[in-house]
Amino acid sequence: MKTLHADLGLLNLLFLQGAGGSFLASMISRAVTDPWWTDYTPEPPNKLFKTTNEFMNQYNHIVMTHHPLDFSKQDTRFNVTNTKWLNLTLLPEERHFTNVMTMVKLQDYTGITRQYIRDMLYATKDRHYERAHDWQVTVADKLRKQNSMLEVRWKHIFEDGNHDVILSILNHMFAGQYKADGIVENIAVKCMAKHEADKHLYNEIKDNTEETLDKIFKIIDEESTSS
Repeated sequence: MKTLHADLGLLNLLFLQGAGGSFLASMISRAVTDPWWTDYTPEPPNKLFKTTNEFMNQYNHIVMTHHPLDFSKQDTRFNVTNTKWLNLTLLPEERHFTNVMTMVKLQDYTGITRQYIRDMLYATKDRHYERAHDWQVTVADKLRKQNSMLEVRWKHIFEDGNHDVILSILNHMFAGQYKADGIVENIAVKCMAKHEADKHLYNEIKDNTEETLDKIFKIIDEESTSS
């Protein structure tokens, strides 16, 4: 019989959209399945994902990805016990960047228009994203009561590539026994490189808005007509 735990991974990652959680989940999952692959990097599954530097996590049974808004107030996942969680957190000043990123990384672009992306680029606040951040705090608090929750700053992974922080994530799963230093170095290098690519895309959207959006929405149109 399927249990509630079947919907969870060995590690469960809670993060806001646009914060690179799927990329990190893939890196951590590969560190588990193949701790000798010291130059692994995830590959975007299609042309749109490559253009927007987006990734998918194919190993949910190892690291399951969760967005806070995927949880309802009565979510049964709040009743799980003795599972391991990673809470990837953003400071207020970091949210604008990740919010703009999520506008161009959404997989189906439902309700996302060129004007919406332009508006988010210059907005000083987005209440939807702020509510998602507030709800993440609530979700983490609820899960922390009966489970093991590791708090990790987004900056420490994607900007700093902090080896100690990355190792702490792996050892959250391995009870302090993970020793593959080359894998830790690779995760640090690839996460920082991913962030640099996101920064480049952000600057392209900001400095060459129409040209960049034309490129993205042209691919969307091509894929919609071919399907």
